[in-house]
Amino acid sequence: MPERIPLLLNPKAGSFFRSGLKDWLRKNGEHFCCIETTSAVDLSEHARRLADTGAPLVAAAGGDGTLMCAAQGLLGSETALGILPCGTMNVLARELGIGSRRFDIALQAIQGDYSRKIDIFAINGKPFLQLASFGLDARVVELITPRMKKNLGAAAHILTAAQTSMEPLPRITLTLTDGEGIKGSEILLGNGKRYAGAGTLFADADYRDGLLDVAVIQQSSIGVLYEILSFMFMRGARQDNLSTGTELRQIKTGRITCSSTTPYQLDGDFAGVIEPGEEAIITQLPDKLKVAMLQNPPPENIIEAMAPRIEKLIKKMESLGY
Repeated sequence: MPERIPLLLNPKAGSFFRSGLKDWLRKNGEHFCCIETTSAVDLSEHARRLADTGAPLVAAAGGDGTLMCAAQGLLGSETALGILPCGTMNVLARELGIGSRRFDIALQAIQGDYSRKIDIFAINGKPFLQLASFGLDARVVELITPRMKKNLGAAAHILTAAQTSMEPLPRITLTLTDGEGIKGSEILLGNGKRYAGAGTLFADADYRDGLLDVAVIQQSSIGVLYEILSFMFMRGARQDNLSTGTELRQIKTGRITCSSTTPYQLDGDFAGVIEPGEEAIITQLPDKLKVAMLQNPPPENIIEAMAPRIEKLIKKMESLGY
């Protein structure tokens, strides 16, 4: 019998139950040695210890934040990260073709022999897998509570964005290595193409090109939201589909400053704020992350994937009298 795969999970996480992973593991648990973790730090330390012992693969169950915790323990090693995507957005899993909550396909990737090493970037030393942002997008992430995620799922982002659309925006500056400064009210930094799960934000982004794709949007709150939705509708930002209020760059490093307190988020988790006079330094980490994936993954049916969440949102709005 093949050796069982170490699987890091948080049994108290709501997504463990809502995603159907708990029931799936009852039927497929013979493939895994489940390791219950108690915190983000504990999960990273477990991953690091397993990598130090030479484990060829360590699987993690969760969303992008959980995967980043596991990645921190595996960076620079030859241990591959296996993904069981049971979070709210599952952006990385979708980027790699595994999809959201497609556990049978995820198991194929984990048990297969195909893997790739991907770039990892960081803000002030804090690594992120997929996306970082400064401004309105991060403010939305800051205000979303665990209860909102539980009750509304991805729709919590839409409702919160509408609520915050009238708040004043900071003036943010991205300074490049050649000294050029680009000013805006929102900065989005993508290591991959995907945004908010199924959407595409950066058409030309590639995890393995050593570059970070950056959009600096110089508009009001409503303009920022419209620009992001436009990118998603047109399958990602490119130089030929930008509005006059947006600058697009590919960078290896840079620094961000602001005129007022500005929140930022990493992989969908609120990461803190930068204050006037402070800098957020963008760097590419020297170590890469090895990830297990499928060479030719089956396409994900986005409508089918989103249907249960849309149904839940409709029922919730009906119960609130909408």
